[in-house]
Amino acid sequence: MSSTTPPSLEIAADKSAFKHLKEEFVSGLTGGSIQEINIVTLVALSSYAVWCTLQTRFSFFSIPQGSKVPSLSSLLVDFLLNWVALTLSITIYASHPFAFNLLILAPVAIVYVSLPSIVATRQRTAQAVLKRRDRKIRVSAHDLNSLSTPSQYAGSLVNNDYVSATFTEPASTHNSNHENVANLGSCYDSSSPYSCTTTHDQSHPLASSASSSSTSISSMSVDAYLPKKSFLTTYRAGMMIITCIAILAVDFRIFPRRFAKVETWGTSLMDLGVGSFVFSMGLVSARGPLKEMFLKQQPDLWASLKRSIGQTTSVLLLGLLRLLLVKAVDYHEHISEYGVHWNFFMTLGFLPPFVTLFNFVSNYTSPAAMSLGVGVVYQALLTYTPLTRFILTAPRTGIVSMNKEGIFSFIGYLSIFLAGQTTGFYTLPTTPRHIPYVSRLLGSGSSGPLAASRKTMLTYLLVAGIGHVGLFLICTKGLNMPVSRRLANLPYVLWVTSINIMYILLYLLVEVIFYPSSDHAPESKYEDAVPWGLEAVNDNGLAVFLLANLLTGAVNLSVNTLDVKNVQAITLLVIYAALLATAAGIMKRNGWRVRV
Repeated sequence: MSSTTPPSLEIAADKSAFKHLKEEFVSGLTGGSIQEINIVTLVALSSYAVWCTLQTRFSFFSIPQGSKVPSLSSLLVDFLLNWVALTLSITIYASHPFAFNLLILAPVAIVYVSLPSIVATRQRTAQAVLKRRDRKIRVSAHDLNSLSTPSQYAGSLVNNDYVSATFTEPASTHNSNHENVANLGSCYDSSSPYSCTTTHDQSHPLASSASSSSTSISSMSVDAYLPKKSFLTTYRAGMMIITCIAILAVDFRIFPRRFAKVETWGTSLMDLGVGSFVFSMGLVSARGPLKEMFLKQQPDLWASLKRSIGQTTSVLLLGLLRLLLVKAVDYHEHISEYGVHWNFFMTLGFLPPFVTLFNFVSNYTSPAAMSLGVGVVYQALLTYTPLTRFILTAPRTGIVSMNKEGIFSFIGYLSIFLAGQTTGFYTLPTTPRHIPYVSRLLGSGSSGPLAASRKTMLTYLLVAGIGHVGLFLICTKGLNMPVSRRLANLPYVLWVTSINIMYILLYLLVEVIFYPSSDHAPESKYEDAVPWGLEAVNDNGLAVFLLANLLTGAVNLSVNTLDVKNVQAITLLVIYAALLATAAGIMKRNGWRVRV
């Protein structure tokens, strides 16, 4: 630069050069192996296993009586396990993910074997209480048969301090007693250790599990039919945390380039993250259709479309705001990711109305078939039409060609969303018998918890996971189709779906190992099996994601991330994680739920 060049031009030239360097830093990448990605992301599961060990053996994370939050030491360990460990797994220990997992899990194996579980002790105690109660009720029922008049029966109640009720007929009371025994005992063979609905007082400590087949579905409340599930909360929160960490870490050199988003073909950690975000949203979106089915409400297409358009408008406004801010501050962009104007919030924003239409159609067909059908049809267009060539090589001359990646990859993300919703139909409710296609498959005369038991959910997740893995291998190995997040093609859809289903399966297995259940022993409460910090993230996932994007932009505008040394980078990432965790905790502590 000449000495006669004005300083302002020199600054502008420096900014332009720096922006170009940052764009090059995240461009032209080819990704890494799926095996390495799997092992790296397993750290979230390993950390949760450590948390479960500390909780079930020592009640380390229990919230003190009268408080809304755990102790400071509990929060710190929670943060170290669920935030810092994941930060280290994609930075310092990125080249040794298997060893890092072993380092985390080694103490778990020792403590798990050597110390008894507090949960198991509680279950044995409760089982003994239930057996004693069962014997008393059976004796009481036997005595009732020998009583001939209501006055004799009423007199007998005075001598039974464990019964408090009003009766008119000894025979009907006899039946009621046995129904109560059946209902109480069956509460503990449920799909999740964290929900129950019976005719008993729900504040009773033994009435906190899901009801079984002896309790009519019609007697359930919506909350009992769609209870919170600990394995889904931990899965969603863990996915959100590693995604938020990665969107800032990618701008530092300590973050391996093979984990950053690929240019066109290949797999990477961040490619999996963006697809998993959509899958996770699809999973929880199943609550709406399930609630309508449970209440036997006739879906109103136009009313549903109006609601979905409201959701679309708010998220699209976020996407527009992000676009304006990026252009205003001349922030570095990876144009081939979504296009010139499109961004991920726009993809999220356009999903609701399309999903509403597919939900309406799902009353007549299987949502799993719809998800796969969308992916197959889109892949056929990519393969047998010039669409792939248009997306990858067409000049950006019009509004469509300028945003071709975002517009067409939306179809693949829609397929992923529907796959997540299908998984939600099997994992969210106590029983899916009100889903039409399940009822047809199992028969209208079926009774009992169809997907309420853990065994059934494990079976579904295993079969669905293996099925999607098989289809993925057929596409990639048999038909030689490469994975492309840029296109969101069928191999990408199957990869994201299979990984997420398998991880949900693994989280459920961890729950089964640390919080086992039996036919007569009550399972643990939801709060006992979910880290407080993870529930805070799960409650306000989109708000945390928005804050992560804002903080990432602030760091990049104030720090030359390419020149930051490794120690400084880790320090910044931990501070960034702490801010996100604190914000999520404050929202949970105050009961705030940010709805977009």
